[in-house]
Amino acid sequence: MKNTEIKKKIISETKALISQKRNVTIKDIADRCYMNIASVNYYFGSKELLIEQVIDEVISDLKLEIIHLLEINNDKSKSELLEAMITFTYNFSLENIGLISYLFLNQDSSERAGNLLIETFFSNNPFTQMIYEKLNVEVKTVEPMVIYAKYMILFSSFAMPLFISIASTNTPLASQIETFKNETFRQYFVKELLSLIEA
Repeated sequence: MKNTEIKKKIISETKALISQKRNVTIKDIADRCYMNIASVNYYFGSKELLIEQVIDEVISDLKLEIIHLLEINNDKSKSELLEAMITFTYNFSLENIGLISYLFLNQDSSERAGNLLIETFFSNNPFTQMIYEKLNVEVKTVEPMVIYAKYMILFSSFAMPLFISIASTNTPLASQIETFKNETFRQYFVKELLSLIEA
């Protein structure tokens, strides 16, 4: 197997592990890839650098999916585009609870990896500016805090796994976890976020 194929395999298996649990060790990764710890470190230098590369790939893929979503829905109204965006982030979060919980909650990752999702989706940068330009969101003031608040609202669906992750540590809250996955709840959630962004 070529070096590039081995690296792809390690990255792929690390993604799968992070999706299952937040606290992934280098031994977990090595065992999953049927190799020793020294081999994993040979290809990436350290667990932190490997995790950073995994997170980079996930965020890059997510950005491409969002751009594609906006392009294929280009003929829809502003409200329909916003609804598609919120629904997408909500569904992505529910399908990738482990990965996003890892990003927000894991203290073991490198500082850059841990902040990448926040930097990408919760700050004023070229990517978020492009999204707002595509969505044609009207900001009735030039107050930066208002713009930042709208960014936060638009991507607040990423926070859903936080509630689920915290709730899942307490068995009596199992019904609340199921609420987040309920289709009717999702529709209400999207509708309310939409009204806040368009206000």
